[in-house]
Parts: sequence; structure tokens; C-alpha cells
Amino acid sequence: MLDLLFNLKFLKQDIGVSIVRRSPAILANKNINVINRVGADGDLYEDLGGRKDIIIPVECNFISDNPKEVFRRVKHWLNNIEDNKLIFTDDPGWFYKVVNVEIGQMEVKFKRKGEFTINFTCRGWQYSLDGDEFLEIENNTMLYNEYDLAKPLLYLEGNGEITVTINNNSFSVMLRDFLYIDSELEIAYREKTDCLNIETGDYPLLEYGENNISFNGNVSKIEIKPRWREV
Repeated sequence: MLDLLFNLKFLKQDIGVSIVRRSPAILANKNINVINRVGADGDLYEDLGGRKDIIIPVECNFISDNPKEVFRRVKHWLNNIEDNKLIFTDDPGWFYKVVNVEIGQMEVKFKRKGEFTINFTCRGWQYSLDGDEFLEIENNTMLYNEYDLAKPLLYLEGNGEITVTINNNSFSVMLRDFLYIDSELEIAYREKTDCLNIETGDYPLLEYGENNISFNGNVSKIEIKPRWREV
């Protein structure tokens, strides 16, 4: 039976609510700017990069002598999010990043059967659980990406100016003990409330295929969370 894991709980196993229907796999649209050309054949399409968010509706039901109490548990679970990964049990190695959750009104039938729909708004990618763990990187390492272009999270330890090169892209930062480099958010930080920047260069990307990684400077450790992803 299909189940889902979100916010550290399984919908059926932990809360007692079943999935009736889930939308088919959705392909997130690219961010495209359409330029109308008056008097010309067809329009121009400018790829702005990235993909639009998607909405995954999940229709649910359950049987209980107290439907309102079950629905309260569902609302509490969805309104107090500690982990935004959404995993379906028929695809357990991949997750969606949930950015918003909306729950419809519950309809009660025959006094004991509750029905409602959860709409999960997610980023337009599926992420591999294998790519959500940090890997320690030695100098002159090759990391192979068999998926789409990835925007990794790097953790750097050391002091002074260091330069990291991935393929033909180099960036430099000033280190004081440690620093995170987040290519999705395009920020550097020590604490999550920080909003710093790299000194020079572009935020690192992991292209499809081989990615050659090297670094110089007073570096004691580099770890990378690849964030492997597919549409």
C-alpha cells in the first residue's frame, strides 16, 4: 500500500490516514520568457534558468470513531514542519523539497469516514537521498554526476584565503575556521542567519559527467553535499 513520509512521520503508519489518489508524475516547466515578434514567424523563447514549483495533490481518507481528532493530528503535523522532505514509498530513494503545504476542508461521511486533500507545493526537482549526505573531498578528486546539473552545498575548514576549482570554475573565500557555500541560495554562511558572499568567482555547480575538484590555501577539510537531482 502506498504511503508517504513527510516531517518525520508516515501518513498511514504513524497517523492512520490512507492515500486514495496521488497525481501522476509531474514535469516541472522551465522558467521561459516568451518574446512576441510582430510580423515574424513564431515567438522567441528565452530560457531564464531553473524550473517552476510544482503542486502535488494527495487525496486522503480514514475511518475513525472521532474524525475531528484525527484531522487535528493531521493539521498539527502539517503546521509544525521540522523536515521538509516528501518521500513516497514507491520511490524511496528520492524526495521532493516542500516549500508550502495546504490542506482542504475535511468531509465526513457516515459519521466515521473522513476525506480531505493535501496540496504539497514543491521545488521542481526530485532529489536523491544518496546526494543529501556530505562527502569528504581530497584534493584533485573526480566526482561523477549521472543526473542533471546540481547545485551543491560545500563545507570548508581552514584559515585565510582559499581557492576551490570545479572543472573550469574557480571561486575564492576568506576562511576563519569554517564556512558553508550554498549554491542553491547563492550565499556563504557560518550560521544560517548569516548572508555572506564568496570573494571572487561563481558559485560552484556539478555538471553532468566528470567534475574535477581541486583547491589550494590553508585548507584542513572540504566536504560536499552534491544534491543530485532530476526533474
